Amino acid sequence: MPFPAADQLLRPRPAMQGENRSAALRHYRSVTLEARVAAASPHELVMMLFDRLTQLLREARDAAQQAEAVRRVRATERALAIIDGLDSTLDHDRGGEVADALGRAYALLRAQLMDGSAAALASATFAAEEIAAAWRTIGQPRG
Repeated sequence: MPFPAADQLLRPRPAMQGENRSAALRHYRSVTLEARVAAASPHELVMMLFDRLTQLLREARDAAQQAEAVRRVRATERALAIIDGLDSTLDHDRGGEVADALGRAYALLRAQLMDGSAAALASATFAAEEIAAAWRTIGQPRG
């Protein structure tokens, strides 16, 4: 097959429309996320989970404020799955007080999510952002 002429390469392509564009963007995000996960350290994986958790908590809070129950429940379910995953990785024998404190924090986040009110979700968002900030500090190089 001959190489396309330069004018063919430079000619604008029609923009992807609707469903095709959405599917392409979802696929791109999925591949990008998979690459980030594959290259991440355990600390970076926890940070990625906290980043997504805080996004979902903000979404649930905003949905509660706007009385969008379906959106709130969807974000809540996803946030609970992340919290359960984080909680399941705690090693209480090796982690001692820190693991115990994180376990209590995760239980509080679960309770606030189950409450579902905008105020409880705002409190959960603040708490998750604080925990995420602490994780970021742990991962910073010393010196």
